[in-house]
Amino acid sequence: MRNLRSVCLTLTVFLALTSFGHADKLKSFYIGSGGYSAEVHRVVLLELAKDGTALLQQNWHEKPPESWHVHWTLNGKELALTFDPVEGKPTPAPATFTLKSNSLVPVKWDSQYLGILGPPTLRPYGGKNQSQGSLSGCKMLDYSQPTGCVQWDSRDMKK
Repeated sequence: MRNLRSVCLTLTVFLALTSFGHADKLKSFYIGSGGYSAEVHRVVLLELAKDGTALLQQNWHEKPPESWHVHWTLNGKELALTFDPVEGKPTPAPATFTLKSNSLVPVKWDSQYLGILGPPTLRPYGGKNQSQGSLSGCKMLDYSQPTGCVQWDSRDMKK
């Protein structure tokens, strides 16, 4: 019985330490692009905040950008994104990524929203990114300067 407790305690400490090791490698701002032709090409941006909120934005070629508020969790090397429901709109199924060589490699996604081939591999953007406290008030991401979120939608300015 005593040995079993020692083994359980050792395993718990080991798992906690390995999870922290992956969390240290997780950056706050990721970007990726892909598509085999202009019609399906897009740039995908993901910003993660300390409080578990995030903003996922997809900019298709010659189409308006799509932005989703999501919540993220990290379990070992697996990053899970759960989409926040929006009244009157369908909610995409959760997406998962694997943290590999500092990049987020897509594993599972809702093809109706993120494409049949899925999102591109997302790589850290910029050198030192500072994690925001929360992204719940963001409307869009500005990928020209990854300093946080934009509180307004640039498409509203054109009206």
